[in-house]
Amino acid sequence: MTPEDLRDTLAGESERVEWKQSAADVGDILRAAGALANDLGDSRRPGFLVIGLANDGRVVGVEGDLDEMQQKLANRLSSVKLVPTPSYSMEPIQRDGRTILVVRIEPYPVPPVVTVDGTVWVRRGTVTERAREADLLRLRERRPESRQPFDYRPFHGARLEDLRVSTLRVMYETAREGNHDSESFPSLEAWLTRKDLGRTIGETWIPNAAALLLFGQNPQEFFPGAVIEFVRYGGTEVDAPVAARKTITGTLPDQLEAIWAQLSAHLASIPAPVEGIKTPYRPEYPLEALRELARNLVQHRLYEGTNAPARVEWFDDRIVCSNPGGPFGHASEGEFGSHADYRNPTITRWLVELGYVEQLGRGVRLVRRMLARNGNPDLEVETDGFTVVTVRRGA
Repeated sequence: MTPEDLRDTLAGESERVEWKQSAADVGDILRAAGALANDLGDSRRPGFLVIGLANDGRVVGVEGDLDEMQQKLANRLSSVKLVPTPSYSMEPIQRDGRTILVVRIEPYPVPPVVTVDGTVWVRRGTVTERAREADLLRLRERRPESRQPFDYRPFHGARLEDLRVSTLRVMYETAREGNHDSESFPSLEAWLTRKDLGRTIGETWIPNAAALLLFGQNPQEFFPGAVIEFVRYGGTEVDAPVAARKTITGTLPDQLEAIWAQLSAHLASIPAPVEGIKTPYRPEYPLEALRELARNLVQHRLYEGTNAPARVEWFDDRIVCSNPGGPFGHASEGEFGSHADYRNPTITRWLVELGYVEQLGRGVRLVRRMLARNGNPDLEVETDGFTVVTVRRGA
């Protein structure tokens, strides 16, 4: 942190600076981080979230283990409650004999704008508040379409009728009934725009790629490769007899339900180490670990510029999951799964909202722990244009 940044940060709250007495209120911290990343004033300069300062500027400092606090804060800022993940860094600073923690948050360069549990927050003066329609329009229009994530861009040639409108209308009516002012609630198309599923161009509302993949009547009409190929081999090599095969199509939620059913149906139990006079059994693979790897197949895959399917190949001694596209952004740094980032932020946010994806950005780390507890070897990962993850059967 430069001396100028430190001076501005401690001088008082502003559109680029927010003070917090502690990090205890997770929601408040995430809303502040999202608002600073959205940079409503278009300063194109970093924002600063200062933890350990009271509203009147008194230095109260941070309590407890500083390393543990930073790790918890990093996990929260990298979770899918806050998407897309903004670039941030943390620096402890000594002030008046106490330690304060300064979180530097870079303005997010491309839409969709940063959301917290699906809601956009902005800084207006010294206040963090929910973004208004005019704010959303302002944030979206200043970033060119060519720099938008693929799943957010309007899919020219598609129309509202290409979506499962009846399903979306039920969700819309539920949201409208839960609103305190249903009379002024937006129209269906305006609500869909607010939910980042498309926008009006000219006089026509056009869905984006996320809308077609999540709620399309026939997503494969627009994305032929957006399928999961499941194959069960009766051996350990690809030339073994095929015991079962299924091409899983439909929306991404449809695909998750179907692949989870296949994984569950083919999972068997094997004898575990004997303790006492009974022979215990355990599953060949922990089912929830396989379900998490299936989530990754639809959440993180590359949909643009390829017709390659995702694949799950089940051999007698291993399961191989392969996906177009390598780890994206920060997720490519360090050990596979140690950092979270989102190639498809709109799809990710909707899978969270629909209950298909957890909100903690810890999926691969949990998979490794579940495999270890079940007696399976650790994941084997290859990333070279495709992401190939191998899970081996336990001894």
